[in-house]
Amino acid sequence: MNMKFHHMNLCSENVPRLSEFYRSVFDLGSVDYQRVNTADGYGGNVDFVTDGAVEFHLARRDVDLGFRMKHIINPLDRGHFCFRTDDIQAFKRRLEEKKIPYSDYGTWAMAGWYQIFFHDPDGNIIEVHQTGK
Repeated sequence: MNMKFHHMNLCSENVPRLSEFYRSVFDLGSVDYQRVNTADGYGGNVDFVTDGAVEFHLARRDVDLGFRMKHIINPLDRGHFCFRTDDIQAFKRRLEEKKIPYSDYGTWAMAGWYQIFFHDPDGNIIEVHQTGK
């Protein structure tokens, strides 16, 4: 199972302002992704920016997402950081063996991304996803 840092998600009430800040200060470019939106899911404004190696996903804060999706963890309240894996099932087994609870969002926001979220010991939210799912 391979793991690689993929992105940092930052949440804001004003995504265009946040995007302009990061683009102009750090000279970041765009990433083009196909999003998946469900009737009860997240339809907020998101901008995807990158320096060519690391991505930032700048999203509208949604404090009620976890309730609507019936999950304990809300990745769009305070933001999160993300690792990409090539074997999400093996990673889920690792969390279960370590008795680390997680929210299995499946494929809900990004086309082809199977996403899970969990907390580190200090309450920071971590996403792990696999593409092609």
